[in-house]
Amino acid sequence: MDLKLISEVATIIGSISIFLTLFFIIIELKKNVDQTKSVNMANRDDTATNFVLFWSQDGNAELVLKGQKNYDLLNEKEKFRFEGYVETRIRLFMFGATTVNSKNLPFHYYRMQDFFKPDGTMKCYENLMTRKMIPPMWKSVIDTALSTT
Repeated sequence: MDLKLISEVATIIGSISIFLTLFFIIIELKKNVDQTKSVNMANRDDTATNFVLFWSQDGNAELVLKGQKNYDLLNEKEKFRFEGYVETRIRLFMFGATTVNSKNLPFHYYRMQDFFKPDGTMKCYENLMTRKMIPPMWKSVIDTALSTT
């Protein structure tokens, strides 16, 4: 064999090895993305569980029920806490909207509709919107959910 043939064979073998390396890197990246999604979903579920447990405690639940009935009757401290509740719940909805499968999106929208059904909750949301405390992207998702039948 002459030197030119050997160099061409070496080039082909090198190209194949680079291609195989890239192929295996792509496989590993896909696995990593899948694992990250699983961890994010588990984290979201854990956060949502802790949120529900916190706001289900007697004093907190009383505030939520009072705020849902009539946001305007809350004193300043209660409004501050209720606004925190509403904003945190909206954050959980937004995080969920980015991870939920498209076939489950209607269910996610129904949960948002149910959350915003009480007059006090909607009044609090509108107050947060007036004060520009809700990002436009979140408003867009909420508007879509509220207009879905």
